[in-house]
Order: sequence, then C-alpha cells, then structure tokens
Amino acid sequence: MSTRNPRPVVTFPIVLRELTVLRVADVTPGMRRVTLGGEQLRAFQRDGLDLPALRSEGFDDHVKFFFADGDAPPVLPGQNVSSLDWPADARPIAKDYTPVRYDPEAGEIDFDFVRHEGGVASSWAQAVKPGEVTWIAGPKMSHGHPEGVDWLLVIGDETALPAIGRWLAEMPAGTRARVFIEVGEESHRQELPTEADATVTWLTRDGAPAGSTDLLERAVRSMEWLPGEVYVWAAGEAVTLKGIRRHLSAERGVPRERTHITGYWRRTEPDPVAGAGQAEDDAHERLHELTDLAPGFAIRAAVTLGLFDLVRDGVSGPAELARRTGAEPSLLGALLTYLVAIGLLEADSYGHRLTVVSEELVEDDHSSDEYHLGGAQAAMDLSLAGLHHTLRTGGPGYRTAEGLRVAAAMGEDELLAGTARAAVEEEARWVAPGVSGAYDWASVTSLTAGGHGVGTLVNALVKEYPALRVRITALPSELRVLRGEILDTDVAPRVELIPRTGPVPHGGNTVLVSRLLERLADEDAVLALSEAAEALPADGTLLLVEQIRPAAPDEDAALQHLRLACLFGPGLRSQEELEALTERAGLRIRRREDVGWDHRLWVLGPAGGR
Repeated sequence: MSTRNPRPVVTFPIVLRELTVLRVADVTPGMRRVTLGGEQLRAFQRDGLDLPALRSEGFDDHVKFFFADGDAPPVLPGQNVSSLDWPADARPIAKDYTPVRYDPEAGEIDFDFVRHEGGVASSWAQAVKPGEVTWIAGPKMSHGHPEGVDWLLVIGDETALPAIGRWLAEMPAGTRARVFIEVGEESHRQELPTEADATVTWLTRDGAPAGSTDLLERAVRSMEWLPGEVYVWAAGEAVTLKGIRRHLSAERGVPRERTHITGYWRRTEPDPVAGAGQAEDDAHERLHELTDLAPGFAIRAAVTLGLFDLVRDGVSGPAELARRTGAEPSLLGALLTYLVAIGLLEADSYGHRLTVVSEELVEDDHSSDEYHLGGAQAAMDLSLAGLHHTLRTGGPGYRTAEGLRVAAAMGEDELLAGTARAAVEEEARWVAPGVSGAYDWASVTSLTAGGHGVGTLVNALVKEYPALRVRITALPSELRVLRGEILDTDVAPRVELIPRTGPVPHGGNTVLVSRLLERLADEDAVLALSEAAEALPADGTLLLVEQIRPAAPDEDAALQHLRLACLFGPGLRSQEELEALTERAGLRIRRREDVGWDHRLWVLGPAGGR
C-alpha cells in the first residue's frame, strides 16, 4: 500500500495582514461569526516587499489571530519575503482559527468563535465591534480534499465545527461521508448545506463540560462501517480523541496516512501543587538538564524497538515485551526501569502503562519517523557527537553505527535515504511559493531538474504552469520515493523520471538544481557546477536554489549549520561563499532572488554566454 497522503498540499508565503472588522453576528447561541475585510486581503506592498493576496483553498486551513494584552497594542512579528520574523524580546498572543468562508471578489473572510467564559479569543469576539482593526497571518498551507478513497469519516466537537461546515459546503457532489459533531446543547446545532451524500449525527452534552464526555468515541465505535477505503478527519479536545485514534488503528486497521487527527485544545484540571519545587533558577540543575544525553537515547531506542506501541496495544509484562522486541531480557528490564524513572512509563504489579508523555509520542503521526534511530532525523541529532572533530577540522565528524559517512550510508540504507529525502521535500514546501514567483516560468517549456527537495518544487511549478514539461534525474532509489510519495497524482504524468548516478542534471536549455551544494565539499561543489556549466548551451540557464547561512543566524539556523557540517562537511554557506563557488565553476550570475526561509534562487549562465 502506498504511503502517500491522499490529501494534496499547497503552501503559501506567510503574510501578516491588517484587516478591519466588517460584521459581527451570532450563528447560534454557542457560536459568534466575525467578518473581516480590507485591502490587505489582496496583493499589497509593505516595507518594500511585494506581498501576495490571501489564498485559502482547504477546509481546515489555519489563520493566526494576534490579540492585545490588556490596553497595550498586540505584539506583532515582522514580515520577511515569505515568512515571519518573530520578536525575540516579547511573545505575541496568537491563536489559530479556521476561515469558514473566503470571498476574494467581495473582499471578505469569515471566522467562527465558540462562545464560552474566559479565553482571550472568545473574549475578543464577544467585545469586538465593526470598524475595529485586527491582524492575522496565514494560511501557510492548504490541504485538499482526499483523493482515491471511497468514503469519509468526519469527527469533531464545536471547535472543529467551522472546518466541518466549510468542508461539507465544498465537498464534491455525491461524496459519501459519515459526520459526527458534538455540541453543548441542542440550540448549538447549525444548518450545514452540502451536495455530498453525507449523514450528519449531532451529539449533545446536555450540560456536561466540554471535553469531559466520550460521546464521539461511543458513536464511532457503534456506527455501521462502510465498505471500501476510508479517510478519517477528526479534531477537538485532545484527550477525548485518544480512544478514537486507538479504535481506528487497532480495531479498524485504518493506516496512519489515511487519518488526520488533531487536538485543537486540551481540557486541564487545576493542579494544587503546580509550581512547587521548581528549579528553573538553579544553575546547576539547568546545566544538568542541558547536558543529559540519556533520555534522548533511551526514548529513541524504545521507539526503534516499537516498545511504546506494544505497551499501547496491551503488551505490558517485561518478559513478553522482551520476546516481542527481540531485546535481551535483562537489558530491556533496565530500559523499562529507566523509562519509568523519567516519566515515559508507569509500572505496577500488572505490568507497564503509557504516561501522558508517551501517549503523546505514540499518537503523534510523525514521532515514529522522527525518533527512529534508523531515520534521517536521528542522524541529524546524533551527528553532533562528531561536533568536536568537525570544529577542529572543518570536515564531517560523524559516522553511522556501521562506520560510514552519512553521504555513503545513504547509498546503502534505504530507510536513511528515504527519510532524508522526505525531510528535505517537506522543508521545500515552504520555499516552493517563492521559487514559483522568482522566475519567468511561463517562458520555459521544458525543464531538467535534480537535487534535494526538487520533487516538491516541481509539484508547485507544474500546477502553476500546466504547459511545463519536466525531467527529474536522480538515483533509482530516490526516483522511487518521488514516484510513490512526493509527486502528486495530477503532476506525475507530466514528469519524466530518469535514473542517473551523478549529482547534476544534464539536458535542455533550462536546468534547476535544488539544495545540492550543502552536502558537497568546496572542490566537489565546484566540479558539480562546472559539469552543469559545460552541459549548458551558450544561451542556457542554470537555476540554483540553496539555503544560505544568514549574517545573524538565529538558534535554528545555527543548529542547522552545525548539523550539516558534522554530517557532510561544509554546513551552510553564506551568499558570498556560494557565489564564489559559481564563479570558480565558470558560471555568470545574471541575478539572484530571495525566495524566503533563508533560501536564494540564482539565475546563472555560462561565463561566455548571453
């Protein structure tokens, strides 16, 4: 079965917009609608940047609202090319909400707020008046309607009602859907028009506090299960969704890639001892916390063994856990003891159970990939074990357990190579809108592409420019990942995949190379670029997309630089260093564009060309 998510994804530049409240109205006694408008819903300019119009193409898009703290104005981020610059000296008060309706022609966008006591967003919605100004940012991405499934199972409480209502309104005619919605009381039901073949079941708490019932779980367990492939979308209070998630996985066998289960909020109980015994001001304790490597290794080893998943599924005794994981019993016993001590497991005379932390780990769709010791993320984290060597020599200091440099290991280890490819493709989502807008792609009929993250860039380009025909060259194992997991089904027929051993794509007048040089030493990078230059005709164009090391790197950029250096050698290069490599390779810089997220696109040509 394919691991492709059936919902296509498109990303957008993240833009901060100043809007005006146009209308306020109650949809029901439990839901208030606020309609916003303003010129900044359209394309506009700020601080010398050309910023695009708002786009919202997915029913569960998220827009971030910024709220004031008392009488003070709201703390706002700065605007970059396609991302936001969050202030270091103050924390914005921001909450995510789903656009219920967006009408770009009328210049209006609607948001629904659950009416309840307390909460900065609900209080704002209760008090706001037409004519007042507010700030939003996003959406940063839209997930489309699921493709290739036979029916939909939709589950949510009132916080999910805006997304569910929009989805039903936009759902293709005839789509089979079973929808379960929990609300506080009968008067909170809404009319939900749809052309889908949808059965909507309303569940009311009748005075019980929100997030305190199992109404949704019982309804899903007792429903008639339809034949065929299902896609499940669920959102609401995080704890109430846990039983639904387990039921779908363990009893219904719904694979992870056909579920989207999101905790929109979490019900908390007062803790009479919260704050007692805190040691945040104790420098010694803080130092120990920062330097303790043991929890990370223990948790990753347990994830790689599948230990937490087994405990979730009811396997709790040490002997049976050792048998099922294939671990040496006494060593596994020691690991279990340590995991109990750090709060990842609980133990009693009956065996082991998950804690809140480990439940979060097994229910997070990305954790098994992120913490598995055979994957790319673990290699990134473990690479810092070679940091001392890298700092002294400037070369890669990390080797895998098999003694290989990571670049070599990727050629032999499909899990490592596949997760590395997937991680870079995920990062490329955020750069894709900037790349699409940074070049006259309409003038290109045929494009040859290669490098890392190029599949996601090609997805965006082909959708934006349907006449474009693309050849992607890569290793056969990488092409298999692109075909099976990255290229969208409507894009794949227009993309030719060509096996090639070398790092640089050849052929045609226009060549795109993405995120290639960060894994190559200077001399290797010059050779790769020289080969690309030699293959270009005199009027040819090489488009180079690379992440740069910013002049004043933040924490994330600094850590990325160190990790890449430990893995491959060069780390992130500055703009000047990258341009020096292109000149050494015989390439002329025609122009460069900032495409956001510390990435640049260079338009290059042969030194003697036009």
